[in-house]
Amino acid sequence: MENQKLEFTRHNSTNIFIGSDLFPEIGAKFNIAGLPKSCAIITNEPIAKIYLEPLIKSLYEINIKSVFIVIPEGETYKNFDTAMDIINQLNQNEVERDCPIIGLGGGVICDLSGFVASIYKRGLPLILIPTSLLAMVDASFGGKNAINTDNAKNLVGTFYQPLMTFMDINLLHTLPLSQLYYGLVEALKHGLIYDMAYFNYIVKNLDDIKAKKASTIQRVIRRSVYIKKEFICEDELDVGRRVHLNFGHTFGHALETVGEYRRYNHAEAVGLGMLMATKAAVNTGILKEDFSEQLKEVLKILEMPTTISLTISVEKIVESIKSDKKRYHDGINFILPEKPGRTVVYKVKSNELDEFVRNSLV
Repeated sequence: MENQKLEFTRHNSTNIFIGSDLFPEIGAKFNIAGLPKSCAIITNEPIAKIYLEPLIKSLYEINIKSVFIVIPEGETYKNFDTAMDIINQLNQNEVERDCPIIGLGGGVICDLSGFVASIYKRGLPLILIPTSLLAMVDASFGGKNAINTDNAKNLVGTFYQPLMTFMDINLLHTLPLSQLYYGLVEALKHGLIYDMAYFNYIVKNLDDIKAKKASTIQRVIRRSVYIKKEFICEDELDVGRRVHLNFGHTFGHALETVGEYRRYNHAEAVGLGMLMATKAAVNTGILKEDFSEQLKEVLKILEMPTTISLTISVEKIVESIKSDKKRYHDGINFILPEKPGRTVVYKVKSNELDEFVRNSLV
């Protein structure tokens, strides 16, 4: 038997720029990266009303021409139908293989833009401009891009790194406080899995964050980027250390799915998911220092739910978790806290899942 072996190396990199008034800087970075004088912008309706024209104008001033695609807002549009509509519009506009896609928006736009960029013509350069704190600390870097199906969140996706991500603090000024709170939930997660001092910093500086103090918010973003970078640069494809970033997400994604992406938004579901994971860790004896009350109080300050609605069926939660992409033939991996600032992988066998979930309800 003859054997031929092919070896490949992934060598992508992402430049993350954090600051204020970054639109004029984007074109200059285009030129440095050797990108063509054209791009395709993907955004949603609310963001387009505020930021699309300034971005197009900024690019046009240095002779970069833009086509743009505007989709409706909401998690319910993060699906195959929307992705195919974007792809068809890219094709109709004769977008070529070297033309960068710019995703301008929150987590949904970042996911959709990354997913489409990774599959259209086998890959286009990707640039992300997150417009929410949640997207800045999570969805706009790391290379995970996904869409939802009817029975599971992020079930279909790719790993595809953005070439550049621009985190402009000024874009957060128009956000309601609730949107800032959504991003803080993900930042708090970073503290709980890696750096409890960072968790405490966020809690102590909530007033400054609520006042949208730029230096404080930039410090939060910088620290979250650093923490997430520690995980993803070691484990880009999510097969080892990176899985700890899923703390609260296995439960949370199930709650989002069961609620049809309307009952709970991502931050609310992840907050509940972290409480469930913490309770599970106490019940299994993994967590010796129960910090659930502290977490619950912070979530209440951020106006997040801390108990699961009685309208949510336990059976449906279990059914949704069974469809989770982290399921293996012998069970499902959950990320549970071992102590504040550190988590472990805990495998639950399929025949034990129902009891495990019921004992984790909050």
